[in-house]
Parts: sequence; structure tokens; C-alpha cells
Amino acid sequence: MINPQMLTLLRESRGLSGAKLAELSQIPQPTLSKMENGLAPLDPARLMQIAEVLDYPIEAFAWTDPVYGFGHAAFYHRKQQALPQTTLRKIQANVNLTRIRLERLLRSIVVDAEYPVPVLDGVEFGGPAGAARAVRAQWRIPMGPIEDMMAVIERAGIIVVRTSLESPKISAISIDAIGTYPPLILLNTGMSADRERFTLAHELAHLVLHSAVAAPDEAEDEANSFASEFLMPAAEIRVQLKGITLERAAQLKRVWKVAMSAIIRRARDLGTIDETRYRSLNVSISQKGWRKVEPVEIPRDEPSIVTALVDVHLREHGYTVEELAQVVALSSAEFGARFDVAPLPPKREVGASRSHLRAVL
Repeated sequence: MINPQMLTLLRESRGLSGAKLAELSQIPQPTLSKMENGLAPLDPARLMQIAEVLDYPIEAFAWTDPVYGFGHAAFYHRKQQALPQTTLRKIQANVNLTRIRLERLLRSIVVDAEYPVPVLDGVEFGGPAGAARAVRAQWRIPMGPIEDMMAVIERAGIIVVRTSLESPKISAISIDAIGTYPPLILLNTGMSADRERFTLAHELAHLVLHSAVAAPDEAEDEANSFASEFLMPAAEIRVQLKGITLERAAQLKRVWKVAMSAIIRRARDLGTIDETRYRSLNVSISQKGWRKVEPVEIPRDEPSIVTALVDVHLREHGYTVEELAQVVALSSAEFGARFDVAPLPPKREVGASRSHLRAVL
């Protein structure tokens, strides 16, 4: 039985309008519209035409998983709403499909969370910065810089996936845990390592603070404040920011693993430099061409849970890549690209990330 809602979702995931799919599949658009609304049957021949155009196995059109919108206001920020509706629908479709695929991979494996993701009222903690301190305390993060932000996120059971989000205007999307679906952060590809770390902290703020409705601009400001305190606690970094220069910012970037621009912004927000000095430093950054690429590189934190999920299925559950691709309704080529499937290393080289996973008997 074909699910009309899934037909629409799969079409939107490829960025196609109904008219374009009708043209490519040589199915009259009124007929296709009725199919998507459940008013006309999708016979096997036409289903084959549509599946071929969209490059999805036929089985995917029968999925009955629920489709969700984005729960917090951050996605509806003006930067996102400036994107074309076709792009926004493509993003939403691919986020849903990513979640559905991960749920299928998790049916026989549980991701153990060392610490829960709390839902906090920032007002009760004195604002977003206070909430960030509370999360650091609850997660027992030691004083000083966070060595591996990705590991911190994954220890809370949050799954991180790098994927194209179609536009540099969107750094990431975070989705709360719903039913059997774990919390999920999708990072846009192409970001620098320091920006990724700040983005992870920013999206964590949305998960912690914005499960309820919030004004988009307010939610973004709160998430930035949370992320700054989470990565650069005021009580520890303030003294290091006095008399900040570009050279000093570069030194501190190696220590705190955040962008020089973020360190300079932190100095202004904590009052160790005034607005005039802040603007002067930013002018210098722009003149040196460091706005997009800064001179100091830091190691990139790598997600591990999804890689470990695939590894367990291939190595211990006896799946082939082709069979695992079938489980998540992708071609083998697209599965390999989306899940970064590489030749299996020897067992002794499998990372400690496997400790996050537990088989369901």
C-alpha cells in the first residue's frame, strides 16, 4: 500500500515541484496531484516511473512513519524564511527522512545517554548563560575549555549528522526527542571546525531552552548567549580577555577552540573591551580577510554514533552494504555517501564510541 504523504515527502526531498515531477515522470499533473492527496491509485507502472525519477526504492513509498515540522522557533528565523519555499520543503523533507532512517538503524540498537538533555526555563537560572552553567554542572564538565564538543553532545544521546542543508544561511537544525526518535542535530557541511563547535553549543541551547514557542530573534540571541557561556565560561575566561589583541585572540583560539571573532565578541560582552575597541578589532579582521577563514586552524571534532551504528550492523549483525541500504530505502551509492561508509577497519581499531551503543535483544 502506497502512502500518499510519503510520495509527497520523497518528491520534496529531491527539491521537485509537483509540476516538475509530472513532467519528468510523464504523468499528467492533475493525476499526480490526486495521487499525493490519496484520491487516485498509484498503479505499479506509474510507481516505477516515479521511483526511477526520484531514485528511491519502491519500498520507501509505503513507509508510514509520522512526518514532523520543526518544533522550535529558530528554524523560522528571518534568514531561513528568506529562502524559497521549495528549498525549505526540501530541507524539512530530508530532515524527516534522516530521522526515519536513523530510527530504522536503531531498532536493534539503543544509544545509551550518559546524561539527559534537560529542558530548562532560562529565566529561572538568570538567563541563557545561567542555564549553560547549569548544564555544564549537570553533565559534570570540568572547568576550562571543552576538549571535544562532539563527544559532549553524543554523551547526552544526541545524534549528530553532517549533511547539506542547501544554503549557507542555515548552519544547523536541531530536533527534540519525539517518541522513539532520539534528539538530532544536523550540521550543514562546509563550516570551519571552530564554527561547528559554536554551532553545536548553539543548537544544544535550542534543545535545552526552546522546546516551547519563542520569538525567532529572541531565541537566536539566547542560543548565542548560552553557547558563549557553555564554551567560554565568564568566570574562567574574563581575566584572559583583558587588553585583547588579534595576536592574543589567536593564542586563545588554540586554547578555547572557538573563533577569534567569537573571543573578541566575548571580550566586549564581558566588558573587558569597549565598543570602540571591539569595532576596531573587527575592522582589522575584515581588512586581513579573516572574516571567512581565520589564520589559526583547530582540529575538527568528529561525530561517532552514526559511524558506530553502521559498523555494528555490518560487522556484528552480518548485513552487507546493499542490505543496509535497503533497510533505509536508499541506493547503495547514496547510502554510502550519506552515511560515509568506508572499508571496515580491523576490529581492534573500532573507536570507543561503540560504548554508546547497546544491542536490543
